[in-house]
Amino acid sequence: MKIKSQFKLLILGIVIIPLITITVLPINNYLTSPQRTLLSGYKEIRKIKEIDLTEEDWSIVRKKIESIPPNVQVAFYYNSTILISNIPELKTGMYLTPFEIFEFMKNTNADFDYQFQSPLMTKEEMEKNEGLNYRILVISRVPTPEKSKAHKPFFYLQALIFAVLFEFFCLTSVIRLSRVIYKSITVLEQSTLKIANGDLDAEIKMPKNNRLANEITSLVKNLEKMRTSLKDDHERRVKFIMGISHDLRTPVSLIKGYSEAITDGIVSDLDSVRNSLSIINAKADQLETMINDLINYVKLNNTDWKQTLENVRLEPFLTNFAQSALNTSSVYNRKINTFIDVDSSIEVPMDKNLVSRALENILSNAVRYTKDGDSISISAVQEGSVVLLSIADTGIGIEQKDLEHIYDIFYRGTNSRREQGMGIGLSVVKTIIDTLGWNISVTSKTEEGTTFFIRIPFGSGKSEESPAQ
Repeated sequence: MKIKSQFKLLILGIVIIPLITITVLPINNYLTSPQRTLLSGYKEIRKIKEIDLTEEDWSIVRKKIESIPPNVQVAFYYNSTILISNIPELKTGMYLTPFEIFEFMKNTNADFDYQFQSPLMTKEEMEKNEGLNYRILVISRVPTPEKSKAHKPFFYLQALIFAVLFEFFCLTSVIRLSRVIYKSITVLEQSTLKIANGDLDAEIKMPKNNRLANEITSLVKNLEKMRTSLKDDHERRVKFIMGISHDLRTPVSLIKGYSEAITDGIVSDLDSVRNSLSIINAKADQLETMINDLINYVKLNNTDWKQTLENVRLEPFLTNFAQSALNTSSVYNRKINTFIDVDSSIEVPMDKNLVSRALENILSNAVRYTKDGDSISISAVQEGSVVLLSIADTGIGIEQKDLEHIYDIFYRGTNSRREQGMGIGLSVVKTIIDTLGWNISVTSKTEEGTTFFIRIPFGSGKSEESPAQ
């Protein structure tokens, strides 16, 4: 459960429990009050016709019952009979003579203080001091002070029980919440410490108990994604350095070898010197190209260039690219087919130079891995809010085990090992396409050819996976 939800439950409990108590305690006091018991008995005895009381007398009796304080025990005595009583020893309906009543009070006088009232006694009778009117005699009693100290009112017991339960709820909730936060923060601290120490191989494990899932554990999950990303980036950097070292070594070694041969006089005749210098110059050009490619690759990975995109009409741009491919088809002795069917009003934000470089890179790969007379097809069709651009060839294809690695920098598939260069071409293409928010995918079969699909969203369209074709 999330920490926010647990805090809400705690606050809810702190608010609701007192409200429930405030509601329940008065109801409980009412249900157990002497007034309720006596009023219930009052309604019953009113039905007895033998009791000779007027309506005014009954009204006086009712008012007397309603005015009884809590924790006071009362018995209504009429014509030697207990009419209503909440005194345990004096049961309703008991027949007792006045002498027996006074004898009972005498025997219990040590525990209770008694009081007599005659609510039906008239004012004239009170003034004449004629004694009690025994038509209705109200006998009330309360525990003596000593007994009151020994037996506190039940209300205080209820309050104590509530206080204990409320304290228990708050304490357990706070302990549980603190434990969850502590465990989550401990996992987070240990994980960040490992990353800070450069340990990117240790997996950040999430708690298996789903009940411990909260905002902090969600942060740990994101931290694990960051760790994986950092690890992948570190591995790419290592491959990057190894790739540079490997690919730059060959032209540097050749340049060094031929220059030493000239210096040491091993190559002395004019033609051999010219040939050696020609090779040195070619390798220097190759080295310069590699360095430029590296610089461009680093620049592309800095996506600041995305802030300078301009809206470009797609149909003329793709048409120019297809026409450029047709113009060079005779040079490479390839058969190139083009089909552009895109609304001329469609515009998409792009960097024309970078996109042209990406498309030319794919096209140059198609030329490189096809033979004389093979076909290359360029097509662009509109599918809803997406333009599907495909560049297909009938060349040697790519092995399935190499397909998932073709965008990795410095990766060389089986069919490209004989080629020169540093293997960063398709990595550049992938970077450009992804940064623009487009989508690139590829299908290939060995000895049948390869097809690259680029999905270009426009308007409200979003990039999707290309269907296998």
